[in-house]
Amino acid sequence: MESTIAAMSMNMAMANMQNAVSVGMMKKTMEAAEVSMENITEMLEAMPSPDGRGTLLNVLA
Repeated sequence: MESTIAAMSMNMAMANMQNAVSVGMMKKTMEAAEVSMENITEMLEAMPSPDGRGTLLNVLA
């Protein structure tokens, strides 16, 4: 009985650790995607129009 409780406790601790690692990795991935999207938005804002009169795309509208 005690060994079953100990095994269950260890399994729960391992599951909690795996969840924490998964959430941490997801957070890093989301932060990287956000930075990438900000860079793309900056590039789109800086893109000149073909006729030379302003920007080609208004990404804030």
